[in-house]
Amino acid sequence: MMLSLDHLVINTRYDTDAAQALFGALGFALTPRGFHTLGSINHAIVFEGHYLELIGLPADGSATRPEIAASPLGADGLVFRSDDPQRTFDDLRAAGFDATPPQHFSRPVAGLGDARFVTVRLAPGQLPGARVYFCQHLTPEFVFREAWRSHANGAYALAALHLVDAERDDYARLGEPEPGFRLVFHSRAQFDAHFGALAGHITARAPRYGAVTIRTAKWREIGAYAANAQLPHDVQATRSVVALPRFDTLLEFVP
Repeated sequence: MMLSLDHLVINTRYDTDAAQALFGALGFALTPRGFHTLGSINHAIVFEGHYLELIGLPADGSATRPEIAASPLGADGLVFRSDDPQRTFDDLRAAGFDATPPQHFSRPVAGLGDARFVTVRLAPGQLPGARVYFCQHLTPEFVFREAWRSHANGAYALAALHLVDAERDDYARLGEPEPGFRLVFHSRAQFDAHFGALAGHITARAPRYGAVTIRTAKWREIGAYAANAQLPHDVQATRSVVALPRFDTLLEFVP
């Protein structure tokens, strides 16, 4: 089965303000803060047909969401598209996965209405690394807006998610991502070799998601954004890499 990427998730927990400022300093346009009926808050970095989500919880403790509170900071979610959540749920159960039934929730979008979603989640421990689930957008016009897709750093797509000490065969049971996005599987030694000294900013817990690859024609300019944000970074011949120590994640920018 071919899997269409819907979004990747970075868990900011109670530090969403800092994450918002940090990604803005790196040249991303962020959607206004959203407030889910489930209790979480978010910002999205929107591309064509998919996005990177910064998700967290209100810093004042006014609401909670157990799976967010229990998850570590950083790259924490892999979300594929579902056009029929009930069928997705049935297919996952038939394939031997433990999944939750379709769950409806929403968040208000100022001036537009409620963005509404249906998700089917794999139960914790079904796949190594972090949270995996499927999402149907009932109101995609409230999420994938052209006005939110223009990023000063030129970013236009998510290209890869890098997994550390997770088994490729486990994920292959779900299917294969459609062309344009891939899952890259590393041992810790391979991850360290691929990202060099900046890999030292990523904690040694495993299995885990460790890095996200983003496409931009302005990849050489990322170093200036990172320097202004006082983030560790490395501009190389074919890519730029930025470490986000506060959020235990690397960002790799490629053409």
